[in-house]
Amino acid sequence: MNSVLEKDRETQLKTSYLTFLQAHDKEKPQGIDSMLAQLGISDEKDSSKEAKKEAEAEKVSVEKQLKQETLQEKEQRVAKMKEYEQKHSFDKVYKLKKEALQELKEINLTDSQREKLTKLEKVLDTEKKDHDKQKKKREIRKWIHKIFCTE
Repeated sequence: MNSVLEKDRETQLKTSYLTFLQAHDKEKPQGIDSMLAQLGISDEKDSSKEAKKEAEAEKVSVEKQLKQETLQEKEQRVAKMKEYEQKHSFDKVYKLKKEALQELKEINLTDSQREKLTKLEKVLDTEKKDHDKQKKKREIRKWIHKIFCTE
């Protein structure tokens, strides 16, 4: 049963990340509002049943795509994610991953799924702290180099 919950969690994460990637595949840079609109997030509460049904239908569609993906398609998707992460700053990728995690938290999850999501968030936060420490060290080294080596 744990593997079923884990696969469900993985599917939800893949869905959020795939949606995130689709929102950023456009050639023109997008504002945060248009990106959030594409993800189905808005500042206003929309109680319309149609909007909810459309969002659910889209989610089901994406989940079906993920379930049907072959090993090669999965490798291509993972490669695309890695490429995106390399092209963009750590801070931007971190922010988008945090947004995806927050979106997943809004989904009705079991206790074990919520616990695993919390663990993922802690790992992401740890990576951010480590990145910030390394960045600070680099800045200090540059500052020291500038002081002692420029005369």
